[in-house]
Amino acid sequence: MLQSTAAPAAPATVPPRGLRSPAPAAPVRVPLVTLDVTVPGTSSAIGRRALHAALGTNLRLYVVTIDKRNERITFRVEVIFRTLDEVIGALAGALDRAILGRAVQTVIRRPLDLANDF
Repeated sequence: MLQSTAAPAAPATVPPRGLRSPAPAAPVRVPLVTLDVTVPGTSSAIGRRALHAALGTNLRLYVVTIDKRNERITFRVEVIFRTLDEVIGALAGALDRAILGRAVQTVIRRPLDLANDF
């Protein structure tokens, strides 16, 4: 006579409603301002420090051009969590010889858990 050596299958268990994993965080819409800023000088380090002092840490800076003949540096600035009016006000108050170029305000979607970690 043949006998089965396999153990009986364990019944499939479904976790109770209270123990299920939480739903993923919904994305948050936050403002993103992109603008070109031209500052006097030939060293990008000085311009970066001035822009960080004016706008804080929620920004990304990219050097667009260094004009050594006219001693100017143009940066592409991306600031998150601030409106266009706030960015222009901060730059106008802190940088008296800056030239503000094309400025665009958009809205980006960020996960809820990253919304304040930029």
